Amino acid sequence: MFANLVWIMLGQVTVAAELKVAGNVDQGVEYDDNISLRSEPASAFGYLLRPSFRLDWKTASMAAGISAGGDIRRYDDERWNCDNVTLGLNLRYVRKRNAFSVTGSYGQSCSYSQQVSDTGILLPSNQSDSKTLSPNWSWQMTRRDSLSLSPNYSQTAFTSTVAGPNGVSGINLRDNQSFGVNLSEEHQWNRHLASTSSMFFSHSIFSGSNSVSSAGTSSQNVFGFQVGGQYVLSHNWTINANGGGRWVQSPGSGSGLNFGETFNVAVDYKGRRDNFSLNLSRSVSPSAFGQIQDVKSLAMRYEYELNRKLSFGVNGRYSESQAVGQSITQLGQKRNYYDASAELAWKFAREWRLSASYRYRMQEYASTGAGQTNSLLAGARDSNAIMFHLNYNWDGWRTSR
Repeated sequence: MFANLVWIMLGQVTVAAELKVAGNVDQGVEYDDNISLRSEPASAFGYLLRPSFRLDWKTASMAAGISAGGDIRRYDDERWNCDNVTLGLNLRYVRKRNAFSVTGSYGQSCSYSQQVSDTGILLPSNQSDSKTLSPNWSWQMTRRDSLSLSPNYSQTAFTSTVAGPNGVSGINLRDNQSFGVNLSEEHQWNRHLASTSSMFFSHSIFSGSNSVSSAGTSSQNVFGFQVGGQYVLSHNWTINANGGGRWVQSPGSGSGLNFGETFNVAVDYKGRRDNFSLNLSRSVSPSAFGQIQDVKSLAMRYEYELNRKLSFGVNGRYSESQAVGQSITQLGQKRNYYDASAELAWKFAREWRLSASYRYRMQEYASTGAGQTNSLLAGARDSNAIMFHLNYNWDGWRTSR
């Protein structure tokens, strides 16, 4: 009924369109022997439910999509209970040699699930709201050359700051919002080789999340460039590589310009029964610490199809993060993080999938320096988790006129 109503509304715009509705439900159980990544392990056993929904509509010149998802977690230790909600929107319009698009998202999450990849400070009973908006305009100047302009906006706000487990207190996660723009150009030399170049600028603002936080408002600017390209070696192999420099400016800190290189190298292989990817990168981004972080990472993924129903996969990621700070204290925030997992999946029906997986995590903070985090989380901490998931993937309903 709902799909027919949407179709009637959209059908007034054009007669050559396609509408599709699809969904997914993933549920599972998980045991983690140190979910908080602390020196005194805090184990948790819980149930996870992740429903998602997507509606797509497209014509020869326009496309629109709406997505919604949830991530509900309930543990025997109620401090780690979590309700995540995400909403997404994307629009695209193509006319002759120009293409316009807008993507946006909104999400609510318990910050401990978000901060694993940001700061590594896992605090229960702490909520965050995130918003992103990314318009894009691209122009096909010639048959081989294109130009793209991409402004963007992102914001993360924390609703409260609380004392963490095992004596970790006094840590205030800071709100941040960022405005940026990227201008890029691409030249297609032949069907195997393309080169790219880009310039970027962003302005990030950090502030205390509420009255509990004593930190004031501060800001940082990042600007730089990158050059690179893509090379298709064969039907199976593709290489993407680019690199350049970036400068971080912290107004009012007296630290001047901080220079560093940026790069991204990605190797992808797609075979008949297996897939492999390797990615090496260095980039900067705002964090809940209240300053820009410089992150170097190495990631690997491998999947192998044992037969039509059974598959195996491994994932691994290692990252080093260092604050490009506005003071000596902030410069002390240095972290190494490891995350590896292995999964065995059985697709026993067209839309059903059962999987068992194991995940290992470890983070290590520098034991020296003046940073606030060093005195609280210094040293290496790790965790082991076992998960079982049952996934139902509804391929959806579609119609066209």
